[in-house]
Amino acid sequence: MQSCRPIADYAVIGNCRTAALVSREGSIDWLCLPRFDSPSVFGAILDPDRGGRFSVRPAGELRGLSRRYLPGTNVLEMTFATSGARVRLTDAMIAAAEGGRPELHPAHEIVRRVEVLEGEADVEVLFDPRPGYGQRAIRLRQAGSLGFLCSWGSEAIVVRSEIRLGAGEGRGLRGVERLRAGDRRFVVLGYDQQVPSVVPAIGDGAARAIDDSARWWRDWSGGLRYDGPYREAVLRSALALKLLTFAPSGAIVAAPTTSLPEAIGGDRNWDYRYCWLRDASLTLGALFDIGFEAEAGAFLSWMLHATRLTWPRLQILYDVYGRTRLEERELGHLAGYGGSRPVRVGNDAAGQLQLDVYGEVVDAVYRFVCRGGRLDRATGRMVAGLGRTVARSWREPDEGIWETRGGRRHHTLSRVMCWVALDRLVRLAEAGHVKADADGLRREREA
Repeated sequence: MQSCRPIADYAVIGNCRTAALVSREGSIDWLCLPRFDSPSVFGAILDPDRGGRFSVRPAGELRGLSRRYLPGTNVLEMTFATSGARVRLTDAMIAAAEGGRPELHPAHEIVRRVEVLEGEADVEVLFDPRPGYGQRAIRLRQAGSLGFLCSWGSEAIVVRSEIRLGAGEGRGLRGVERLRAGDRRFVVLGYDQQVPSVVPAIGDGAARAIDDSARWWRDWSGGLRYDGPYREAVLRSALALKLLTFAPSGAIVAAPTTSLPEAIGGDRNWDYRYCWLRDASLTLGALFDIGFEAEAGAFLSWMLHATRLTWPRLQILYDVYGRTRLEERELGHLAGYGGSRPVRVGNDAAGQLQLDVYGEVVDAVYRFVCRGGRLDRATGRMVAGLGRTVARSWREPDEGIWETRGGRRHHTLSRVMCWVALDRLVRLAEAGHVKADADGLRREREA
């Protein structure tokens, strides 16, 4: 079994389109572009040799580390201690729409600022991209003062660094510079799906990008309406949900990663970069309860759009755009986290019958209505149709909540959630929100 960095060693940054995992040593070991469910560009968390990474850190032995998110944000700050220095690294992933920024900007941008607070230290930058889960060949060329252009197919990353970079081992770039107290350097990555790529700002422009990103997150956090116990923990949880939101559609992914195992060395390594309907009701309720109605409404809209595509049958999960084809395949060339194989992309659980999802979807609609939301006629018809499906199907066996792949059985939770679907539909029909046979639904509920 291979040694591996504990999952708790990683922090996450994101821009509501994708996310990156940053290790305690300043290495981005996971990043998929341009979406959560796109192929990885950096994937060292799944294979330290073939996956690729993007690291900024003091060279040599680290004596200590503290890290935090800037208050009310998903901007990460780490402070390293070496034998002769204290060095601070600030990481932000910035969306083009944040802070009223101009449109001429990379579709995705990561800004990394390194500052020496005390003493002096050699700061090392390593840029080692391995796109396509480590299977795509790259073309890397220098573009003068514009930095380096790394391209594969039509996609490209521009890397600009105030620490001079040159050829590293393999296909990447490496640079080292001795910095003293008060020195500050930026390393910036910009990604676009089409070459030529937009060049990201460096220097003061990069500093403004971090400030804009922090301000955008703080403005969003200001919408929190919760003054009970553990307020800071509630806010951090809300920020995590927001970070996992795919802004163009409103979907919320279960995780930004694939194939992190349920048990080290095991084979239950699944791709969770999709949106599960089972989470819908709890997510909607949580967002509504703490004041984020816009996100809750966007998620509900996504959910209703996605379920229309398979109506009257529901899948248990969809991709961020509501698409249904999530064919699962194995990546045999990757070693897996801690040697846990196989590494999988896609998720065949999408084809399972899990009847509890009907209860979760209808309950989410019911919660929305209870908080003052209104259903249009088409949505009302769709929800009523789900009730007819539940009435026909609730006695059937299914695969159940745990998504085991051992065939269908009868599951108590599935029956309970079918009851929830029927109960909520009776209430919606009685209140006039949907046109449905309330008496027939009531009989099925009491059967």
